[in-house]
Amino acid sequence: MARMANTNRLTSGMGAGCLVLFALPFAAVGVGMGVWLASTFGTYLSARNWIETPARIVRADLKVQHGQKSTTYQVTAEYVYEYGGRKYRGYRVGLSGGSDNVGSFQQDAYGELSTYRQSGKPFRCYVNPGRPENAILYRDLRWEMIALQLIFVLAFGGAGFGLLISGLLAYRTQRAETALAATHAEAPWMWKADWAAGQIVSSSRNTMLAALAVALFWNVVSSPLWLVLPHEILDRSNRLALIGLVFPAIGLILVYWAVFCFLRWRKYGQSVFQMASVPGVIGGQLAGVIRTSAKVRPEDGFHLLLRCVRRMTTGSGKQRSTSERIVWEDERVVMHELLDDQSEQSAIPVVFQIPYDCRPSDEQTPNDQTLWRLTASAEVPGIDYAATFLVPVFKTAQSDPNFVPGKSAMPEYVGAPPPERELREAGVRKTASPDGEGVRFVFPMFRAPGMAIILAVLCLVFSGAIVVMLKAGELLVFPIVFAFGLVDLLFLVILANVCFYRSVVDISARNLSIRGGLFGLGSTRRIEAARVKTMETRQVAWSNQSVYYSVVVVCGDGKPITAGTWLPGARLATAVARQMEQALGMNPEPPSGPVPP
Repeated sequence: MARMANTNRLTSGMGAGCLVLFALPFAAVGVGMGVWLASTFGTYLSARNWIETPARIVRADLKVQHGQKSTTYQVTAEYVYEYGGRKYRGYRVGLSGGSDNVGSFQQDAYGELSTYRQSGKPFRCYVNPGRPENAILYRDLRWEMIALQLIFVLAFGGAGFGLLISGLLAYRTQRAETALAATHAEAPWMWKADWAAGQIVSSSRNTMLAALAVALFWNVVSSPLWLVLPHEILDRSNRLALIGLVFPAIGLILVYWAVFCFLRWRKYGQSVFQMASVPGVIGGQLAGVIRTSAKVRPEDGFHLLLRCVRRMTTGSGKQRSTSERIVWEDERVVMHELLDDQSEQSAIPVVFQIPYDCRPSDEQTPNDQTLWRLTASAEVPGIDYAATFLVPVFKTAQSDPNFVPGKSAMPEYVGAPPPERELREAGVRKTASPDGEGVRFVFPMFRAPGMAIILAVLCLVFSGAIVVMLKAGELLVFPIVFAFGLVDLLFLVILANVCFYRSVVDISARNLSIRGGLFGLGSTRRIEAARVKTMETRQVAWSNQSVYYSVVVVCGDGKPITAGTWLPGARLATAVARQMEQALGMNPEPPSGPVPP
């Protein structure tokens, strides 16, 4: 195992080296643009003291270069002036040489110089008194060009140096982990310093820094659109340019998220998960205490969520993509902490029971990793508390193949929220049946906003791509349009189901009736209570952060019937299923463990 780990870490070290080499050109471009920008500012400051002198414009031309996607302009001129009793000939027009299409400086300067050339009137130029042969016609800064150059400096330089630092840090970390792997060959939970110490710091700081970096990079790169879009939309009435507003809009959302992460980190700082024993045991338990840097006083307790996540990477190059799937999860609500009498910090007890058939932590295979994440959250006034920890979970000598998760090991701390609150969190309404003989459970529409937003964004992306391709009007794009249309239609159907599926379940001691469908217009199914075997929860969809479940009625013949769907999380889905069983008179025991996806 250690040899395989060292091989994978050697490969990772080579990857870190490649990252450094990849970063160098970006850093070089950023430095080069920075030097150019500094030179422009230096010339501008120096030219403020140059002597204004009359000049005669001899020639003024506008060079126009047509490319496939844009047209650039460059004004050139030749002028004659006198300084110190000698005649000089100048050619420099502005501080920024070369051609561009940023703003209208090139066209405006050409028009002005042409007018002076034709009239023969003198035009002013600025002469360097120390070197009279050095003169310039326009010494003011072009702020739109400065902004563009600054974008290159920040985007390329920031990306280059950011990747460079990340690569060097990754290389140093991998060297340290390789040494630990060689020392603890058969104990992979000792290959990381924080795992070995049993002191795992939350990812709050790294999340905040990443959010700030992404927001800055995205807004810097997309900022030229603020210069181009007003002209395209307002002056040229280019409706297609409206699509470009998506990028600034995303930038504003990223800024909001970055500010939110910063404020959360500033309020709560870093939290530390102190493990009772290392590692967490498959076929056993994960236990410890989460210590916060600030006092957290939740009204409804601390929500603890342990997830086993499988991260898959496919493709290569530009086609490379990474996705995550939640393969197991369990949730606890801790109603009381360990340090109720202290005002500076909180201590949240953690105990999770892990089935024997779960996958162990495995980060050695870059394209197929298994991660265990422990998340603690709490609703408080203002910004809610949240912290995430990457924890080690492995099979060890203490792993029991016959281990079956039972009731909570912390009954004095872990409690079930009131049934009414669980239904409210799940988005389910419970009332008396119209006939007064039972209970009605209503699963209304619009109960999975997170999934709906993801699907809506995907629909907008595919619909926008279809519009752009149809605008192009080329025959070759129509097969692609057809394929995109099918995918877009599929997303629309799923989106309609997520947003508009509604079901009503009436339960009494004698029978159960279910009516569900889009807008609740489906047919009604009636089932005798004696035929119902159990209520199960089954996973129907997942995203990187959420898993959604359905409550399914299982009859004696094994045939499942969906009673309600789009319930967020296993805990809430299980709670709804248990309440429906109680309404049916089945009087189930409290749930003994998590419902695996």
